[in-house]
Amino acid sequence: MTTAVDFNPLSPEFQQQPYPLYKQARDETPVRFIEALNAWGIFRYEDCAYTFKHPELFSARDFIANAFGEFDPVPEVPSIIAMDPPEHTRLRKLANVAFTPKVIRGMQDRIEKVIGDLLDEAQQKDEFDFVSDFAAYVPVSVTAEILGVDAVLGRGDFKRWTMDLIKAPSRTALPADELAQMKRSVEELRAYFTDQIAYRRKNPGNDLISALVHAEEENQSLTETEILSLVALIQFGGSETPSHLIGTSMWELFQQPGTRARAQADPALFSEVVDETMRHQSPVHFVFQTATQDIAMHGETIPADSLVFSFIGSANRDERVFENPDTFDIDRPGKNKHLGFARGAHYCIGDMLGKLMCGSAVRQALQRMPALHPVEPDMEWMPSFWIRGPKELRVAP
Repeated sequence: MTTAVDFNPLSPEFQQQPYPLYKQARDETPVRFIEALNAWGIFRYEDCAYTFKHPELFSARDFIANAFGEFDPVPEVPSIIAMDPPEHTRLRKLANVAFTPKVIRGMQDRIEKVIGDLLDEAQQKDEFDFVSDFAAYVPVSVTAEILGVDAVLGRGDFKRWTMDLIKAPSRTALPADELAQMKRSVEELRAYFTDQIAYRRKNPGNDLISALVHAEEENQSLTETEILSLVALIQFGGSETPSHLIGTSMWELFQQPGTRARAQADPALFSEVVDETMRHQSPVHFVFQTATQDIAMHGETIPADSLVFSFIGSANRDERVFENPDTFDIDRPGKNKHLGFARGAHYCIGDMLGKLMCGSAVRQALQRMPALHPVEPDMEWMPSFWIRGPKELRVAP
């Protein structure tokens, strides 16, 4: 068993620049035990993709338990993200009704308006933080609009609930007061959406909660607790990772003035910018899995019931799949092969919505502020081994 004590995702140095160590892992120890995480890491593209395609070996069953632990908002039922086929398939079919291309296209005007309103506020300042003053509020505001709930609540409570939940993977190292606040946020989130679901049963509207309440597939429908679990996951996932993707996409364009000029001249290219950002700087760097049996890979044996991290942040820069992977290139052939949205049964249900929202946010920001530029030449990444995005990005119009 390879211990690789020099590979520590918890170290600040790693979190700022993980890619050289990812490359070393891909080349030398593509499967390795990580002592700092008490988990196994998988680093090559084909191996990570294999884990997504074989849930019978690499189960998602413990995803929520590992990510949230006692802070799971709906512990009574397995979350869709922590289910394997065939149980996952039933829930996925029912949830899909809220994420069809037709439904997403119907949201486009509302998304554009939400983003425009946020830019109206940001543009009033001579200088602002693109992350905390804009990017952080785009997905929570859009998610609130899509769920059909109060936008002010989305910008306030939604963001607080999300920021508290994202601390959950580090819960063993947090002080008691933070843990108490996280518990309060989980209780508030659950109580609020329980009330919203009950209201939509009697007063359906043109929103995602109503669509889930009335979803039906082959004479089956979602239970109230299943809807609550799905809505909680949508609120968290839809509010967090897209904000990092928006901030990182803008940072990538700041580093690539030629690509930026092309996108500003041809707005259709912003979707390409988002896809290449997903590959080059994946907002989620790994996925939690559990080995269902002893698994032999690259001369190592991952013991049954071991925690496994499939490092998609490494896989998306695998030289075996992507030429010159450390270069940001929107013309890259096959860039949408990235694993940023996972693969197989757990391919992200909100991929189309996420790309639409993030592309629109970056496009509108540069259309409104064509000369937008960073105030400082350097940027610090968030102190997280799971999520990647700018900690702060001060800009001036």
